[in-house]
Amino acid sequence: MPIYQYDCPKCEKRVDVFFRSISKVTEPVCPECGGKKLKRVMSKVMRARSDADRIDDIDINQELGRLGGSMGVGDFARWSKDLGKRYDGALGSDFGSLSAQADAGQDPVERVDAGHALRYRLEQAKMKATEKKRPKASDLPPADPYM
Repeated sequence: MPIYQYDCPKCEKRVDVFFRSISKVTEPVCPECGGKKLKRVMSKVMRARSDADRIDDIDINQELGRLGGSMGVGDFARWSKDLGKRYDGALGSDFGSLSAQADAGQDPVERVDAGHALRYRLEQAKMKATEKKRPKASDLPPADPYM
């Protein structure tokens, strides 16, 4: 049951048109204005990724580049807030709370070497992710004594 996206020049909206099956696809009609000269567009595609995939895709140099050369408390607060929004769930990290500390006028020790703080948290998250993938000895079938 495909859902196609179209741009309607009559009402200037992007609309979704549902068809019961691929064989039933007909000339689409805009559900908003009834226009018939719709232009099909590419729909956005979303890919589900595991936390381990997200962790592997993090480019440390790019993330540190977002911090810039500045190591001021305000810049660190903005950088860590952004990291917290994007990665705290996957990393199990505390960048959001580091940002709150910096915003409150405190000077988190992680600001001194933000690169080390990020690398350390990435390594910890990678170890946790591989532990989740690796079966426990108790989950494995018993060894065959005759092999």
